[in-house]
Amino acid sequence: MKREMNYEMNAFYIAYRNLKKNVSFYLLYFVSAAFVIAVFFSFTSFSKSRIILDKISSDGRVETMCSTISVFLMAFVIFYMAYSNRFFLRRRTKELGIYALLGYRKADILKLLISENIYICCLAFLFGILMGALAYRGIVCLINGLLRLGIRQSELSFLDPSAVAQTAVFVAAVLVILVISNGRFLWRSSLMDLVRFEKSAEKKMKFHKLPAAAGFLMILSGYGLSLDILRGSRSVWIRAGFYQTGLLTLFLVTAGTVLFIAFFLPYVMERSKRHKKSFYTDMKIVTTPGFIYRIRSNSRTLIMLTLLSAAVLTVSSVMALTLYYPIAAVSRVAPSEIEFRIGDGMREEDIIDLAERYAPDAADTEITITDLYRVTSDSDHLPVEYSLGSSMNGAQGEEILREAGFECISYSQYRRLLEEQGKNKAADRYAPLSGNECILLKYQPDEQEEPEAGRQYVLDFANGSAEVTVKELSLDNVISFANSVGTLVVSDELYSAISRGQTPDVRVASLNGSALKDNEALYQALSDYLDGSPYLQGHSHRINELIYMNSSTFLLIGFLVILFFIAAGSILYFNNRSAAEDSKADYEILEKIGYRRSKIRKIIRRQIRAFFAIPFLLGLADCIFASMVYKAGLMQNLLGSSWSQYVPVGIAVLLTALIYFVYYILTVKSCCATVWPLDRTMNCSAIGQNDELSTRI
Repeated sequence: MKREMNYEMNAFYIAYRNLKKNVSFYLLYFVSAAFVIAVFFSFTSFSKSRIILDKISSDGRVETMCSTISVFLMAFVIFYMAYSNRFFLRRRTKELGIYALLGYRKADILKLLISENIYICCLAFLFGILMGALAYRGIVCLINGLLRLGIRQSELSFLDPSAVAQTAVFVAAVLVILVISNGRFLWRSSLMDLVRFEKSAEKKMKFHKLPAAAGFLMILSGYGLSLDILRGSRSVWIRAGFYQTGLLTLFLVTAGTVLFIAFFLPYVMERSKRHKKSFYTDMKIVTTPGFIYRIRSNSRTLIMLTLLSAAVLTVSSVMALTLYYPIAAVSRVAPSEIEFRIGDGMREEDIIDLAERYAPDAADTEITITDLYRVTSDSDHLPVEYSLGSSMNGAQGEEILREAGFECISYSQYRRLLEEQGKNKAADRYAPLSGNECILLKYQPDEQEEPEAGRQYVLDFANGSAEVTVKELSLDNVISFANSVGTLVVSDELYSAISRGQTPDVRVASLNGSALKDNEALYQALSDYLDGSPYLQGHSHRINELIYMNSSTFLLIGFLVILFFIAAGSILYFNNRSAAEDSKADYEILEKIGYRRSKIRKIIRRQIRAFFAIPFLLGLADCIFASMVYKAGLMQNLLGSSWSQYVPVGIAVLLTALIYFVYYILTVKSCCATVWPLDRTMNCSAIGQNDELSTRI
């Protein structure tokens, strides 16, 4: 028993010495594990905070999402920790074989691995909960500022005891899983397996012309199907079904990616060796065979990284697009800061009094009353806006069909509202209308083959009729869709003829000015005055409502995206670090035959760059086409087809590229330090450690 206790103390001591002597090797693993635990702890703290959940969740939706995402978080953390542990186990198989030769039993070796994992996980747990607590405080400050929840920091504990306990239990469970995985590996491996495992950890995959061509064609077919959605109602996505076509596209791209990496890339590189002039250079003669070998021996890892990168880029881009697009569309859904219909019994003086009471210093506040007159038409090929939408019965709150027709507004009123809403460029873009010219304000871009510009409509109104010509189409509506759909801008002369002796069908009050932005007090006062009218719309109010409704969703998904970043970057680091150690003898040979160290560093950078570029570029291509499908198929097109709408996607991609670049710089430095250690005494220390271990035994 005494011998066993001494050995257990030895196991902890040897594990401590191993970690101490190889700090640079274990550092990124430790930092990544700490970040993973920090994300898990901050998420757990958020999901267990009743103060926050009571503020942002009234129907249990956020609690349900927390429960669902926590399952994905735990599964992903287990996967990441298991992969990292597998990597370090692979790097240490020779050392474990030496322990077996020295007389260590497999149970003793397992105790050593358990001791190292306990050290790393305990330290990562301590640092993780501290970083997670700080991240949790930052998240609360961000949500509190965006949603104005009124939460005081003093109400929240720095370390939630239940979150700490749940994280500790989860880390302990991960340790148990790692112990089982390591034990299973040791008991299934013989002494020779341990010695030779490093070179045979992954089975080599052969490449052939047929699967190489199939992979390339499947990716092109998947991207072609994605582009087809731009044809609108004529696309396969509409005719065959959106989800069926989506599943087919996903299968083609995923299967094509597997075949492309496993067969097509090695095939292309093998073919490139036949071009002797380009191949026999001091760089390519080294990098090309090395690239082919790494693709063959690490194809599964590279495929996993590519799919993971595609998931990271797509999820982050879709999140950015989903957050940006509805907010940008508010400029059309509710173009004025505050807008509502004026009903019977309402006085303009009451509106002015409310505006002055809640915005007393608003010198630039504009209050404009717009009269809309409805006209009908029996012309052929009337636009869909003519009979689009429905209205609300103000008395019963029932939805009733909207009366078909155009709602006319004069050109001068239209231009004035554009200027009050800050759309001066749009106001200058539209020239004054002559007698029978008009501008048709579209609900969404026209997908018809024949454009409506130039068409003629016969308008019927109480005082007569008139034939008008559509001068141009526009998406710059100045009245919200709740109050007017199918708005027709006519010349001032025609508007005067239509309105002569008639009562306007709809009167809309539009309030604009800097003092009205985020003025929830005025909006609420008008809502009370209008008795909760559904026709009350507000630009800033709608944006705040969207942020409030979606912030928790994006925050929770953001936890998964951060874990994806950590996992993808760390796996790339570990894989390239392992390859650098395997090729250390090759680099020494290159140095002996005359390669300068600067040239060898360039070779290392080029090899690492290829392994970072393949997952990122293929993932970027998947992200671009997936974002295109998502926007065209699942988002209502209210803003047209301007490329400016994809700015959030570009920002998300740039942030992802920046994170990859940071990992790339760290990986290059680490691999160069592996090939040329800065401190040569580390090798002597390792030899001394083995002598000391032999003496103890």
